[in-house]
Amino acid sequence: MSLLVNLMTEIKAVFLKDRAYSFFTEHDIHSKLAHIAEDTLGIQRELYVKTSDGFMASRVHHEYPTPFRCLMKGSSFRKVSEEEYQQERQKNRRFRARRGYIDFVVLNADYVASNKLSVVSGKRYAEFLENLGNRRFPTLDLAIEVVYFLTFDQKLHKGIMERRIDSTNQDYQKLVALMNFPEPHKIPFCKEAAMLFFSNTPHKSELQKKLGSSIKRDKKVGLHSFLK
Repeated sequence: MSLLVNLMTEIKAVFLKDRAYSFFTEHDIHSKLAHIAEDTLGIQRELYVKTSDGFMASRVHHEYPTPFRCLMKGSSFRKVSEEEYQQERQKNRRFRARRGYIDFVVLNADYVASNKLSVVSGKRYAEFLENLGNRRFPTLDLAIEVVYFLTFDQKLHKGIMERRIDSTNQDYQKLVALMNFPEPHKIPFCKEAAMLFFSNTPHKSELQKKLGSSIKRDKKVGLHSFLK
């Protein structure tokens, strides 16, 4: 069983039984995913890996930076290449295109072992970019985005539902950009990615319909909904 399938099986079991309301926020779900992943990898003794400069690093992380800049205004998403960024900055010094963040990731063990901690963390962008062309392994084994539509009553909450779907679409496109990131030497940046949508709304059919009509699917990124 792959790590992604294991994570989804366990988080689904937790959410769809009697503990759906134990999650108040999306970050609560991120934390549960991390706990499951850490337990799984820990049992296999594959959770911690030493970097090439001698630091022990966990493979499981929240809010991992994307390998690209992007514009995320409102519900829109657009990847910005380094060439475009530099051109726009020449014309307008106030132009900003920052890196995005992935809710939850599992780093590739061989990537961690073959790079310095500063590269593995992804935080020093110039050093990170310089290293991209030299990659011999995928950076990530897994990337997950989470959206949570929490309700406490029987109301439709149409506006909130639509905003959550907009957020899902934006995060889904971010994962598509991640999975389609240029592959030097045919090495993918990330092995697999998934968008997870959680909700306990009683209006499941309407939610499913809106999700289906609002998000343009890509075969590289799974979209999974867990509805209580």
